Amino acid sequence: MILPSFVVLGQERSGTTLVQTLLNSHQDLLCRGELFDPWQIDDNGQKITDLSLVRARDALPKAFLTAAMDGADLAKPAPSRISRFAAKLTRGKRKRIGFKMLTHHHPLLFKEIIPASPDMAIIYVTRTNKLAQFASRQQVKETGRWTEARAQAPVAPKLKISPFWAAAECNRLENEDFLLSHYLEMLPNPVLQLEYASLSEGDLQAELVAFLDVSAQGLSSPLKKQGQNRVLDRFQNADEIATHFAAIEREAWLGPEI
Repeated sequence: MILPSFVVLGQERSGTTLVQTLLNSHQDLLCRGELFDPWQIDDNGQKITDLSLVRARDALPKAFLTAAMDGADLAKPAPSRISRFAAKLTRGKRKRIGFKMLTHHHPLLFKEIIPASPDMAIIYVTRTNKLAQFASRQQVKETGRWTEARAQAPVAPKLKISPFWAAAECNRLENEDFLLSHYLEMLPNPVLQLEYASLSEGDLQAELVAFLDVSAQGLSSPLKKQGQNRVLDRFQNADEIATHFAAIEREAWLGPEI
């Protein structure tokens, strides 16, 4: 039974997609994407929305994941989905194959599959600035563009949001990261934690390549930052947001993120 050799784990808008594209720029790595997105199967950009396939995946998540790591064509129903030639070709080209997993994906991944796979390397991506993470989520909900590769992309829309709602969502994100970090401490798996604001640094990318034990090679991504770098500039009611987050000792989140 073939299970992933690594998983990219994090919250929405934490930088997991950026890490996925960096990994896929390496000749020895393949990250198949958000295979357990509740609304679809996202196979490295190929969006599979066939409801019968999504339900079959969620009914037998371990069997589905094993097929994905064996090079299956996920757009085809089991048992016809695996082409032995395609599987051999996929594994022959890439030394390590993994996937991306977010905190709202299938619970059995957390409860059974990862704990039963101690050799699976975990790349844990976090974003310290939770106000930036929250604002990024709200901006892409408005634009409908979850990633951006265009050099001259439109400026992200400014948000008018209650500071109390923003603070509540930041609390939820912080608490979720806290609980997730403690979960990872209990596992025997090798874990590398990466911070969103440092993902473009060469030393960190070299650390990522070394962690996965593949040949030294520069990594690159086509993705562009979508939101305004100064986090306060993402809000129409900037004064309200600034006053509230300064009062709750989160003023550091208001400035430039990178």
